[in-house]
Amino acid sequence: MVCLADEPGDSVFDVRCYHRSFVPFIYRARQLAASGVPDSMIDRRIDTEVRGGTLKLPTGATAGYRMLGPIAGYDPSTNTVTDTIDAWQSIHLPYRSAAAIGLPTEEDGTHPYVMASGTYWSHVMILERPSRY
Repeated sequence: MVCLADEPGDSVFDVRCYHRSFVPFIYRARQLAASGVPDSMIDRRIDTEVRGGTLKLPTGATAGYRMLGPIAGYDPSTNTVTDTIDAWQSIHLPYRSAAAIGLPTEEDGTHPYVMASGTYWSHVMILERPSRY
């Protein structure tokens, strides 16, 4: 796994980890964004590079993890988070559709669902939302 650290100085705690074979896609998306490619075109460009053989997909499913919430939800002195931080696990299944996987594409806050169905970025999201009473 390769983890991408939170960007310091902003108001959001956002840490992501991916299998090392998937990291080139994350870096490429960030590179395209930094070069001025509009968000609406990044996935199309990456898809073109995959189909053209410039970017190689992992040979099988890969896992990913993300923690996201307000920066106040992270305590750097103890390296802990509060229940204001949501955590996701993901299983990346490039080009698989939600129908083929047998899961919905809509998030209901409880059940796994597929994001980016049918694309190189297709993945099952599993949310671990803390109880907030």
